[in-house]
Amino acid sequence: AGVACWVISIPADVLKSRFQTSAPGQYGGILDVYKHLMKEEGPSALFRGIRPALIRAFPANAACFLGMEVSRKMFAFLD
Repeated sequence: AGVACWVISIPADVLKSRFQTSAPGQYGGILDVYKHLMKEEGPSALFRGIRPALIRAFPANAACFLGMEVSRKMFAFLD
């Protein structure tokens, strides 16, 4: 689930990061960032940084599910 989430959300995250780290006035908005990115770097630029995100997704989601299961067992007496 975490991998699917990152595959879907990484393009928007790349655009947001480019917009946030750009010099003031460099872009007119997110759509301007997208147009510039497509023209200069192509579609593959939207997925830059996906490898670390996917590597991180496995242990992060495993820890989340572990925490949920442990909590569920700890609070089972409330049922």
